[in-house]
Amino acid sequence: MARTTTLKRTQIQGKKYDLPGEDVELEKLIQKGIILDAKIRQLNKQLEKINDQVITIAKSRRDGSTTVNLKAVSGAFVVTFRETYEASQNVEEIRQDLGSLFERFFQKKISFKTTKDLKIFLEGEHAHGLNDPEPIKTLISAYIQKKETKPNVKLVPAE
Repeated sequence: MARTTTLKRTQIQGKKYDLPGEDVELEKLIQKGIILDAKIRQLNKQLEKINDQVITIAKSRRDGSTTVNLKAVSGAFVVTFRETYEASQNVEEIRQDLGSLFERFFQKKISFKTTKDLKIFLEGEHAHGLNDPEPIKTLISAYIQKKETKPNVKLVPAE
């Protein structure tokens, strides 16, 4: 049996529409989101300009310190500078020159990242030629964990 939906009349950009109640609520949320997003973008640009000016002042007062505390009557800015050294791809060329210091100063780092093929394999969409993929899945599952990231919400204004 078909479900009947009561329609609500709403006006969007001067035109009247009859929409289901949930769609009317969604339209209101989208409109509010568009307005807030525009305000946030404008405020973030202003804040970025302020931060750039504060960083310029902090650099002039830094004197080699990591943190600069810029106090005023109404508050303070705390600017923390982060600096690291990065090794070039060719750093092994000086291994012999540095001797035992090389291992002290440099560390080779190797990491692993899962691929889309692993996801497809674990979710059973492709067995990659294995008659019984379950033992392999069990073996792999001891070395991985599924991580759920925060859902991405992107507001897209109508054109």
